[in-house]
Amino acid sequence: MTGIHSPKTINDLVKLVAKHGKHAFFISGVDPSTDRVPNGKVVIDIGNIGPLNTIEVAKDKIVIGTGLNLGRVSREASGENGLLRQSASLIANPLVRNRITFLQSLDPDSPYFDVTTPLVLLDAKIRLQSPTGKRTVAIREYLESLEKGRKKGEIPTYVEFTKLPANEKVGFFRIARTNGKGTVSAAARMKLIRSICKDPEVVVSSLSLIPLRTKLAEKEINAKPASEDSIKKASVLAANEILSLGDSKNTYERSLVEIAVARTLRTIMEGSIPV
Repeated sequence: MTGIHSPKTINDLVKLVAKHGKHAFFISGVDPSTDRVPNGKVVIDIGNIGPLNTIEVAKDKIVIGTGLNLGRVSREASGENGLLRQSASLIANPLVRNRITFLQSLDPDSPYFDVTTPLVLLDAKIRLQSPTGKRTVAIREYLESLEKGRKKGEIPTYVEFTKLPANEKVGFFRIARTNGKGTVSAAARMKLIRSICKDPEVVVSSLSLIPLRTKLAEKEINAKPASEDSIKKASVLAANEILSLGDSKNTYERSLVEIAVARTLRTIMEGSIPV
């Protein structure tokens, strides 16, 4: 460990990020002296920056500070009908979720980056701040900009989204590869009216693509009764569509997408499927 910094403001934080870049290691809500820190990293404790450690509910909008660790997200997230709480619990196991910040999980090199799959489903916006200014971008724009690189010192400070209607059911599932790096995840939302699926949205992140909606899977289950047959057909269509967009013929990746979509849809539908 080469140093510990405890900025009190967001402005101080972005200056530190601009200075240390990828050497920065963020913590929140833990004792930095007891946390395991990779060699060569500079610890930045963002737990003392009050605005980054809050969840605000204003009318129909939810704003979550990126200083929260995933443990707090899994316990305290609001307005998302359990989607972020469920995803945070699955993405980070109990041994690490109280040490991994929301800010870390929004880094494309993070093993917890699958948090962006439910954020795409929520049509979230990301507030960014750098030493030279602030901006707010749609989650899709944020994900696409990561390939080009962000401004020096620019970091996500808040995630915001519109509160979900109370009658919308949600689901999330994530699969980590047994060998090597990479994960596949799926998130879905829909209404179930007398066991009929209404207005479904399904988002999938594959090994080769950032999270994308799969319109074919949505069309397959829309206005149809919840059933294992619909789940199976939708998962196959999702894999076909997602892999064709990435021009991938990887059968292993295909199977992971099918499993992730099927498990996600089953989470939502299982109580409505006839026995």
